[in-house]
This record gives sequence, structure tokens and C-alpha cells, in this order.
Amino acid sequence: MKRILITTFVWIVGLVTTLAAPVSEQAAKRAAMDFLRQQGAATTRGEAIELTRAVTEVADGEDAGIFVFNSPSGYVVMSADDDLPAVLAYGRGTPYDSQTAPPALQALLEAYHVGIATKAFTRADVPTHSDVAPLVKAKWNQRAPFNNLCPEGCPTGCVATAMAQVMHYYQWPASYNWSQMKTSYSDTDTGAAADAVAKLMADCGEKVFMKYGKESSSAKSHLVSEALRYDFGYAETTEFVPRYVYTARSWDALIYSEVAAKRPVLYSGNSVSSGRGEVGHEFVIDGYEVKGGAGYYHVNWGWGGSSDDYFLLSALNPTYQYTGGNAGSSGYSYVQYAVIGIQPAAEPLEKTTRFSVERVSIKDDKGSYTRTSTSADFPAITVSFSFFNTSYPEVDREYDYAIALYQDRKLVEILEQAPLKDAVNYVYKTDALPFNKGISMGRPVAFGSGLSDGKYQIRILSRESGTTAWTWGQKAFAAYVEVDISGTTMTTTTQGNVSAKGPFNFDIHSVTVSEEPRVGKPMAITINLTDKNESFNAPVFVWGNASIEAGVDSYQLLAGGGTNLDPGATGEVTLEYTPQRSGTFNFVVSGSSENCDTQLYSFSVEVAEMSMADVEISIDKVMVDGAGEPNGRVRKVAGQRLSGKVSLTNNGTETYNDALRILLYNNTEAKGTYHSVNSQTVNVKLAVGQSMDIAFQFNDLNVDEYYGIIVYAIERGENKKLNGLNSDTIFNITGGSGIAPVELDEEDADVYNLNGVRVGKSSELKSLPKGIYIIHGQKRVVK
Repeated sequence: MKRILITTFVWIVGLVTTLAAPVSEQAAKRAAMDFLRQQGAATTRGEAIELTRAVTEVADGEDAGIFVFNSPSGYVVMSADDDLPAVLAYGRGTPYDSQTAPPALQALLEAYHVGIATKAFTRADVPTHSDVAPLVKAKWNQRAPFNNLCPEGCPTGCVATAMAQVMHYYQWPASYNWSQMKTSYSDTDTGAAADAVAKLMADCGEKVFMKYGKESSSAKSHLVSEALRYDFGYAETTEFVPRYVYTARSWDALIYSEVAAKRPVLYSGNSVSSGRGEVGHEFVIDGYEVKGGAGYYHVNWGWGGSSDDYFLLSALNPTYQYTGGNAGSSGYSYVQYAVIGIQPAAEPLEKTTRFSVERVSIKDDKGSYTRTSTSADFPAITVSFSFFNTSYPEVDREYDYAIALYQDRKLVEILEQAPLKDAVNYVYKTDALPFNKGISMGRPVAFGSGLSDGKYQIRILSRESGTTAWTWGQKAFAAYVEVDISGTTMTTTTQGNVSAKGPFNFDIHSVTVSEEPRVGKPMAITINLTDKNESFNAPVFVWGNASIEAGVDSYQLLAGGGTNLDPGATGEVTLEYTPQRSGTFNFVVSGSSENCDTQLYSFSVEVAEMSMADVEISIDKVMVDGAGEPNGRVRKVAGQRLSGKVSLTNNGTETYNDALRILLYNNTEAKGTYHSVNSQTVNVKLAVGQSMDIAFQFNDLNVDEYYGIIVYAIERGENKKLNGLNSDTIFNITGGSGIAPVELDEEDADVYNLNGVRVGKSSELKSLPKGIYIIHGQKRVVK
């Protein structure tokens, strides 16, 4: 999971549980205690947590909007508004002190104060669920040996890699040599294992009509469900669904239901960067974890395990981008789609192509209808719908349609069916629907006689003319009319009758940018806006005159992302852009990624030159929780998590005000060679002579493999390594619970509780109350 870390141990959190209104200081304090207990601040039975309210000097008094409570081992920032997340941030290490708090932390608290006053949070009210461990074990990528059978050594493409990893999870169809395939490969692998996975990748690419390129290969996301259903033997439940027809809550419920059912989800989204514009990526969502009260989904990015971690669905932003990725700072947060219901079919489906369904509704819908008796039909209604020929290969096709009544997946009755050629001919003067074209139509239907009370769905069915088998039109899963029959009354509810076609419209209330913008430093652009669209998670974009060569009045697309807002809602979205020149920037907020002709808001920013000072930051210590005694360079760590802190000092001549990156690298052979696995980026402001501790945590690491930590700073726009590879400690992940059995250490060893309070000597360990203690940085349990 990518976390935002501001100064010492500050974790920005968005809990979805809220406090009962009104939120008094005492109620907030009790909630803070509960939260800290969940975080492990006090796990011994009966142990109390002492909290005192801190004076922040930036957000105090009755209208502060927040409470900052100090504990002996840190602090927690609580919301004073029941409409917003309860826990906003927490810090580990030392209590909050307004006299020593870095400016960035004070700015954060002030931002919360202002934000709560204006109800400026956009985190949707989404409940949390039970954890689900990652399902997919494969950690595959797009290069060798996976692309050994791709044309001219081109990458496999993210769509093929994501598909192949999910197919490997199911080991289906049986015709592939699954037993030879490995969960991870090196680029020099050859033989049966390499051949088996290369064939799978090439076949996936062929069936989704992959467009191969030397640097990246691409395919349409909607072709994935069709290939799985009709070429690889997966069930008719395999469906392609769009995010834009779901609320944040209902989308979360849909994706979680798949993961909870042990079905990985193929997921796609778009990202914006100033260098490449809009780029999409396909990946796998296969797990779920609650942290700090918020729900995060596990993402397998298809980059050989690199950047795999837990993310919010609204902020799918990997730390590192690899083949097929895009260095968009706001993540793959818009134009999101998912392929759900993936599972092998009991019987192969009849090979066919489907038209795509959009905007199913009832013309002049009254919402409620009555009939004279339960044996009679309800009054006739006109079902309106749109359909498009988007299946590959790119040919014109003749289709038939049907309007059908279902209960879930059970067909109840076909209400209307006919060839589409007359309607198509009327519009296009041909019987076959041209590729990538569509039409809208409406047909009257009547039903109700003989139906039991209950909920039904009106869905649009598709088949190629001349065939016999009906199937749901593509996207019919998400576009339908729900009918609820109770005696002589029928109520109707439309699902998915929205369009995601831009440009998108918003009321922009304000735009703020992060402090001290300069060349090479990511600049946060926070937009407070009200959504005026009919679709959900509508995106917003920032354009600017970044290129002096193109002219001061020439604007380029610089940033963009989904707002995660439902129609009519107000909130904030934060986008990032890294300036590459100094001077005056003129920016425009737009609802279009194609142009900025319609300007929703404009603003200017002065960007300073890049700092040319040498960065002289020393790494004083890298401390890893639970690390055993060193054996040469190697220290063993139980569990599958590497967490701890980096202590550093600014020995330079200028304040360091930029990002620090903590990189996790894999060194399985412990021979000095390495490759990056994940990283966490921290924006810090470190004065000359000041020292600071930066927390880190990396989850779901491979057992019996070796990892190390490298820290990078930014010097004149380039990464500068602050510690070495060959001399630093390597950590061997051993698995297990991460809690060692009771062992008596030397008599003078200090014993600490999980609050960091010394409670005695190791010789006294057995006499201490039951619980978990720390000796020499390792956890010990007393039973």
C-alpha cells in the first residue's frame, strides 16, 4: 500500500467509521484510544492508554475541526465532524509538540482544519470487510521469457500478462502445461518452464487482438471477457463491467464480493502524465486488507512482483512503473473497468460475438405501476436501450436482440425478440451493423400474469443472426431495469442508465497548490469541486503552458484523475504535476483530456529554480522490527513483513525540502546483485543539522528470500543514493507469525512493552503479565 508520510512517523489515514454526532472531545478521545489499541499501542490485558489534548497553534479552540491527542509513544489526529473519517492521521515515535513540529506537519493540521470547515473530503462512505489474503501467486511480467513467442521480441502486453496470471491461478484450460510453469522467472530462464508460459502469453495476446510494439503492446480491455468465455473455456458469469455506472459504495461491494469468493478480478484504469499523456494499464486485484479502519485492495501489477501492494480503489498508484506503465502521479483512477465472475465453465460456451449494451431504461418511467388483479399483466412499458458492435475482429455484423425477464441468472421469460437488420438498415442503409457503430431503439413489452412476487431484472440479450443461443449483451450485467412485483403493484428501478462521455462538468470552488513549488519537485494541486455529471467517478484534468517552446498560450495536458464523487457531491481531488521549468505557469482546470477549450477554472503559479546545493544527508541507522542477531551481513526476520525506521541527519548547508524514497530491493542470492521490489516516498523538510526518523513498512514478502533497504534523496533533479548495497544489512524473511517463543536473554537485557515503556529485565520475563514484549528489538510472548 502506498502511504503518504509527512515528517516523523505521520500516517495520513481515512477511516470509514465515523463518530456519533455531535463529536465531543471525550467521544473523540475514546475513539482515539480504541484506534491506538487496534494499532498495537497497548495489547496487555487491562493496560490503559493515557491521552492528553495537544495545543497545535494552528487548529485549536471550539472551531478547530480536529483534536490532536498525545500518548507517550506518539499522537493521533481525530476529526470533530461526524460526517468525516474519524481518524485523520497518527504519528509514531514522539508526541506532538507545536514548538518543534516541522512546518509540513503544521500545514497538514491547518489543512485538516480548513478542510473540515468546508467539508472538503472525498473519501466515500464505504464500509470495511474481512481480510482476504492475496490469491494469485504468479509474479510475471511482460519481458523474457514471457515474450519469447511474441512477434519480434515485443512485450507481451499488460492485458495478456494479467489474463495469464489469473488463468494460472485456476490452472485452466487443462490443455496448457501448468505443471511446468513457475510462479516467478528470471529473464535468462529457458527450457520447458519458459516455453510453457511463453505459449500461454502468446495465446492470450492472439485472442485479445494484441497490437504489439517494441516498447509497449496494447489491447482493448473489453476483449478480455470475450476471450476468456469463448476461447479459454470460462463461465458465462465472466463479465466486463464499467465503474462509471456504480456509486463508490456499490463498486466496492462488487469488487469485494469477487475477492471474497476467491475470484481474482482483472482491472483496468487510465492515468495521465505530462510526458506520455493518457495511458491505460490492466492488472489483477486479488486480496483485501483493512488498515487504520480503511479497506485496501491487493494489486498484482504484472511487473514481476514489483510495486505489488495494497491500494485504495480510488488511488491505484504504484510507486514504480514498468513495461506498459505510465508515470502518472494520480494513479490509474479513471476510465476504470473490471472483468468479474471469472471461473472455469462446467460446459464450454457456444462460440459467438456479442453486441455491447448501454443505457437500458423505461421510456417515461413512472416508477410504479398497478394492475387489476394478480392474474393480469401490468400496463405495457417501452424498454429503451442502445447497442454497439465493438467485438473483434473489426467487421460488420448482423445481430438479433431480445428483451428478457430474469431472476438473477435464471431466465424467466423472453418478452420480445427480433432481428436488428430493419433498425440497422433504417440508420445505416445496410443489414449488418458497421463495426464500432451503434443505434438506440425502444420496444413495448407487457408482462406480469402468472409471476410470483419478487424482484426481477429486464435485460437485453444478444445473438448473431443465424444462430440459436441467446446470451446477455456485453455490459448487460451493469445495465438493466430492476422490477419489484408485490401483488398488484410493480415498482421499477433503473441501473446503469448513464453516459461517461466527456467533457465532464464541475463547479470549481477553489484550487490550492503545495508550498514552495520548484523545478523537479512534485506539486500537489488540490481542487475543491462539485460534480455536475450523471456518471460516477467523473475525471477532472489540469492543463498548463509547460512548454515555453510551444508558446505561452499553448497548453499541454499535465495531470488528471477520477474524483471518486457521486453525481451532485462536493469534495476535493488532489492531482500532482512535476514542473520541468521555472517561471510563471498558467494552469486551466478542464473536464476534457482532449482539449481545454472549456475552461472550468484558471490559476497561475510561480515555480522556482531547482536547488543546486549538494545533498549531504547521512543515514545514521536502519532499524528493522524483530530482526535477529547478525550473521555476517544477514539478519533473520520472522513473518512476511519488513517494517521499521530510518534515522537520518541533514549535514548539508541548506534545508532539504523534497522527497525521500525508501526502496526495498530483493537480493535472494545475497551476492550483491539486486532488483527493486517496492518503495515508499516521503516528502520531508529537514533543516540543517536536524535529525529525523522515517517509518517504513513492506508487506507480503516472499519467505526464504533476502531483502535490503536503500534510501534515495533528490539532488538537482536526480536520485542520490544515501546508503550502499554491499556493506548494508540483508534481511532474510523466514515466515511464521513474526512473534518468537519465550527465550531468556542475558540478565541485564531490558524488556519493553509495546508502548516502548521499560517494564523490567529479561530475567524477570516469566513473572510479567501475559502479553507481548520487546527484547533487543525482537518480540517475545509470555503465555
